[in-house]
Parts: sequence; structure tokens; C-alpha cells
Amino acid sequence: MASQPPCQWHSACLNPRVVAFVFLGIGVVCIVIGRILLIKAAFGVSVWWGLGIFLPFGPLLFRLSYPDLAPLSRTFRLVALPCILAYFVLRPASLSGSNFDKFFKHGPVPSAPAKHYGLEKISKAIAAPNLEQRRAINATELERLTAWSQALRLKKRDLLHSDVQGNLAYNAEVAEYNAALTKATAEKNALWPPKK
Repeated sequence: MASQPPCQWHSACLNPRVVAFVFLGIGVVCIVIGRILLIKAAFGVSVWWGLGIFLPFGPLLFRLSYPDLAPLSRTFRLVALPCILAYFVLRPASLSGSNFDKFFKHGPVPSAPAKHYGLEKISKAIAAPNLEQRRAINATELERLTAWSQALRLKKRDLLHSDVQGNLAYNAEVAEYNAALTKATAEKNALWPPKK
């Protein structure tokens, strides 16, 4: 019977799948030992804490209430975390049913054309209004401002001097009106140059 050379029998242990299972086994053993130590400490306090450990959030409440009773349990749980993490890093791909690799590997995403700012398609170009259209728009804006001015006069007439909130709102509206009127007047002066 020929014996295998010493370097070949442990070469299977270097396989990432085997290493992953070793880390998983160490992690599970640490979790079980930590849980047993926690249950032992809980029953050491009282029977009710021992039974409460099996309820949802029971271990958390016990650890918060008695942090000094199970320090070794905490150590085992902390050792289990890197072991479980190592299993997921080195996990055997054939045994996991997830598409982990496909999830993070996407095909290239097409970029937007160089001439467009956004991705929306423009159906037809919007032309700037000509001089006559601008004059018509300005005339309708001035008519709107005239009606607004009359409405402001009526508000001012009906406003009481003791109404502080009403006066503040009126002054804000007057400021907005004056800004719109200044803009419309400047547009009118640009559209209709003064006659010589």
C-alpha cells in the first residue's frame, strides 16, 4: 500500500470551499457555545430570565440588564462574526443559490448623446418669439398688471390700520407687483423704442 506524500493529503484543505466550510463550522460552534453560556447565566439570575431568553428580544434585554454576567458569551459571539463573514467571502458558489456575482456584474450602461443635456427627446424645436409676438405678450402682461393694480387699490381701501398681518401681506404683494411692473415696463421700453 503506497502512502501519499505528506504535501498532497492537505492540499484539499487549501481549496476555498473547504476553508469556507471550516470558517462556517467554527462560527456555528462559537455561536452555540455563546448561546449556551448566555442561557446558563440567565438561569443563574432567575428562572424567569432563563425562560425569557427564548422569547424574541429576550437575549438583548438580558444583555442590557446584566452586562457583567456573561462576558465570555460576548467573546464567543464576537469571534463568530469574522468567521461567518469569512464564510460569505469564501463561500462555495455551487452551493449558494444566489446570483451574487450576476448582481454586481452589469453590462455597460449606454450614455446620453453628447448633444443633449437630458435624456428626454425633444419633438420639435421651440423658436424664440418674433418682435410682434413679444409685443403681444408684453401688452397682455401690462393688462394683467393694470387689473392687479386696481385689485390692490381695493385691498388698500378695505384694509384696517390695526390689521398687522393684513398690512404685511399687502406690503409683500405690493412689492411683488412693483417688481413685475418694473420688468414689464423695461420690456416695453425695449420693444417700442422712443420716437425721435
